[in-house]
Amino acid sequence: MRILCGTDVIHISRMIKAYQKHGEAFLHRIFVQAELDDCLNKGVLTPAAAASLAARFAAKEAMSKALGTGIGSQCGWQDLVIQLNERGAPVPILKQAAWQRYQILGGLSIAISLSHDQDIAQAFCVILCSDQIEPDEVNS
Repeated sequence: MRILCGTDVIHISRMIKAYQKHGEAFLHRIFVQAELDDCLNKGVLTPAAAASLAARFAAKEAMSKALGTGIGSQCGWQDLVIQLNERGAPVPILKQAAWQRYQILGGLSIAISLSHDQDIAQAFCVILCSDQIEPDEVNS
């Protein structure tokens, strides 16, 4: 077994500034509609919504780091989704390129943890992988 991890931290005020500068287009570039529905209060970016979105932003970064790709040509924002389970806990969902990368890595399990306080949001991601994949195959 191999354990891969990623982490990220962001100032919540940075999320607010990006929204003020770019508006809805910014939110729709980063988040899928279900994430926006979970966080926004009737479509309004309240301070609580900004904190939740910033934590999800950090989670997407952390997930991409654990996958070894970062956000970019190999893995996009929309490939990484955070949904809530029936208890309200965040659940990572990998789509398209992120799912393919997870499969290449021999992914067995993925978990995330989100937190925010004052102006900081942070996230951690841990991926448990099998040892069946050779290191050369992972980098391809």
